[in-house]
Amino acid sequence: MEQLSPFEQGILMALVSLSATIRSTPGFDGAALTKAAQYFTDNPAQGCESGAAKTAYEWPLNILKTDLAQLQQMLNADKTRN
Repeated sequence: MEQLSPFEQGILMALVSLSATIRSTPGFDGAALTKAAQYFTDNPAQGCESGAAKTAYEWPLNILKTDLAQLQQMLNADKTRN
C-alpha cells in the first residue's frame, strides 16, 4: 500500500478511537456495526473491487469489525476508580 497522507492517517486513527468508544458504550449493538461493515465489504463501491483499491477500501471497514476492547482498557488504565 502506498504511503498514507497525514490526513488519511488521522482519519483512520479517529475511526479507531470512535469505534473503540462506541463499542464500550453500555447497550451498544456491536454486532449490528460489524454486520453493516461486512455488508459494505461484501458489496464494495465502484472501483474498489480488486487490487490495491480493494485493500484500501476494506481497511477502514475492517476497523469497524474489530473488537477494540483491549484498546479501550488501555485508554481507561489511568482513570481513577472510586
